[in-house]
Amino acid sequence: MILDKINDILSPEEESIFDAWYSESDAHRAYFDRVQKNYLQDLDAIDMEKAWEAVEAKISPKKRSIKYYVYAAAAGAAVLIGITYFTFTAETIHAPENRTPAQGVVLTLSDGTQVVLSDHKNGVIASQKHAVITQDNEGQIRYEGNNKKTEGKAVYNTLSTPNGETFQITLPDGTRVWMNAGSSLKYPTYFQGSERSVVLTGEAYFEAAHNEAMPFKVLSNGQQVEVMGTHFNVRAYPNEPVFKTTLLEGKIKITQGDNAALVKPGQQIIVSADKHSMKTREVNAELSLAWKNRLFYFENARYDEIMREIERWYDVDVIYKGKIPDQRFEGAIQKDLKLNQVLKMLESRDIHFKISGKEVIVTP
Repeated sequence: MILDKINDILSPEEESIFDAWYSESDAHRAYFDRVQKNYLQDLDAIDMEKAWEAVEAKISPKKRSIKYYVYAAAAGAAVLIGITYFTFTAETIHAPENRTPAQGVVLTLSDGTQVVLSDHKNGVIASQKHAVITQDNEGQIRYEGNNKKTEGKAVYNTLSTPNGETFQITLPDGTRVWMNAGSSLKYPTYFQGSERSVVLTGEAYFEAAHNEAMPFKVLSNGQQVEVMGTHFNVRAYPNEPVFKTTLLEGKIKITQGDNAALVKPGQQIIVSADKHSMKTREVNAELSLAWKNRLFYFENARYDEIMREIERWYDVDVIYKGKIPDQRFEGAIQKDLKLNQVLKMLESRDIHFKISGKEVIVTP
């Protein structure tokens, strides 16, 4: 059970048993610390490259996988919090145990009608001008032509994900979109004219259908991403200091005011929220999809940046008490862990957390 605790795979019942044992005496806590220290030292001795090669040999070559070496950097010291291998899948991420999204994914139709998708079974959920909207057995929604002539002005729908839930949609042109928590996407029921434009608030990963005659465009907080047919991730939450667009495949052009940049695969464009600067950097583009694959991924992140992620995923409000030290964190954490488990990983000598209802109180 102690080893399962170190690897964060205890069931809720086992977690309760462990907590009772751990709280019982100083001797129990000291014993746990010794086991944990020895266990992590043993992990450090493993030849990770050879171990990974052995794992890869048993994995289907059709699966695209990436390995994460998970570290937390706190107070200048690197603290190993686990080594885990994750296989990328296209599954929808659901809320972690013990926390339910407040409302669910909502589709707002052109007439203002709101459809809570979790309340509907598979099949037709609505009919709009030029399109019939269906929900498949995996919960995803799709737009299908209704055999009417596509004349006149297109109408718009808006898909919104609450804090703590993601969703996948296939747009009328065949473009596939994965939406992160706390995001919304406005799009027409069919595309017409010389371009395909959608409006994003928050974060989404796009696999844009190729159509050279009609470039695909994503508008987000004054930023425009123009696409010919490609895979890319846009992160543009209103409460973030910068907007990030990462290209995995194909080519895109980003415009922000008077600034413009052509982006190559493996590059990320960072635009300041005040729209005064734009810069390009080389990145591991796959890591921008950590959210889509059940992970928080932090790269030299400040605590305020981390806690904004916590707010969106666990649907809580973060309250700061006193001055928060300027510490940085690097690592990946599974999103299906309970809130208290994640906060334990993020705690350090100078950062402490307390959960009170829907509030997380951060103290030095």
